[in-house]
Amino acid sequence: MTPSEKFVFELCEKSFLPFWSFASPLGKKNKELCDVLVVCENTIIIISIKDIKVSEHPDENIQYERWQKKAIEGSIDQIYGAERFLKTVNEITLSDKITKIKLPEFSKREIFRIAVAFGKKDNYPLDNGNFGNGFVHVFDEQSTFTVLKELDTITDFVAYLKAKEDFLANKIVSVPREVDFLALYLSTSLKFDFEPDSVLLDNGIWEEYLKTDEYAYWQREIPQSFVWDEIVSHLHKIHIIEKGNTEMMSDLERATRIMAIESRMNRIELGMIFRDAIKKKLRGRIIKPFNGSDHSYVIMPLSSKNWDNKEKELELRCLISRKENPTATKVIGISMGEDPQKKLLFDIVYLDIETLNEEILEKIENAKQELGYFTNTIITRSRDMRN
Repeated sequence: MTPSEKFVFELCEKSFLPFWSFASPLGKKNKELCDVLVVCENTIIIISIKDIKVSEHPDENIQYERWQKKAIEGSIDQIYGAERFLKTVNEITLSDKITKIKLPEFSKREIFRIAVAFGKKDNYPLDNGNFGNGFVHVFDEQSTFTVLKELDTITDFVAYLKAKEDFLANKIVSVPREVDFLALYLSTSLKFDFEPDSVLLDNGIWEEYLKTDEYAYWQREIPQSFVWDEIVSHLHKIHIIEKGNTEMMSDLERATRIMAIESRMNRIELGMIFRDAIKKKLRGRIIKPFNGSDHSYVIMPLSSKNWDNKEKELELRCLISRKENPTATKVIGISMGEDPQKKLLFDIVYLDIETLNEEILEKIENAKQELGYFTNTIITRSRDMRN
């Protein structure tokens, strides 16, 4: 990869993990499909990166036209070509020419297109929009770094791309920089009391947004989510990277993927709940599904009282959560504590149970009645917490 391609790929990999970010996958006749491809559930993001030096022609208009043609139009052509190829295949081959990545079903795919243009002068405009075959987001170095830094989960990033596309449809828009539009999005969610026909933003809105109380409050809240980031990174490292699981189809991998999809707002809530459970030395805690999702969580701090039977207890608590949250067919149980050598230990349970049969229901009832799992309820913050 070129330095600019490496820069963008590492940003994507840091935000989305190697689960979903693939550098230089292969397309037609084993030629490079695009610079970075992101595949997460039903979402596909095609990213093309061009690092073009401005020519030394004395006419600035010609300088811009030449740069625009190579940096922007070149990326758009590559993106549209990659999309045409993806419409003909169910999987793609990575640059190692061995690893295959399955693509979502054709009818369920949601495709986003991003052109990243390096090397422009500060006064060069970057137009976003439909250039003939679908909306293309056009970023430069600053906007790529800032957007992926501020929206550093796959869920938050895709939500921004989708909201931006929907908002800009059938509107006249003049935005000096992508980061100024990001500021508008973060401060308003692009929801207004009326539907504007046109949008005109001044240069410097992003810098003004950074000074607001809203942004300061958000920065104070974010650190509470870092414990969740650490858990996801730890699980990814020990269960995926160190085990060399190239197929990435184990239950641990599925659980880690689900945890990594959580938005930053959800991670803040999850981090607070996790810390609270450990601080209060609770036996266990159920976290109900967020916003109608299909999964719940069980948090179980480890201690000398449950150490010897920790795996079985965590599994039983997850079964109880499955029953008490009937719309959440998936349950992820996480236990954390120190082993006798004072080494931090994570255990994780992943259940995906479509229907509870009589045998499972009996097991759940015995766990509640005989073992006392999740028999008392505590209301904490906006969630139901169960001991």
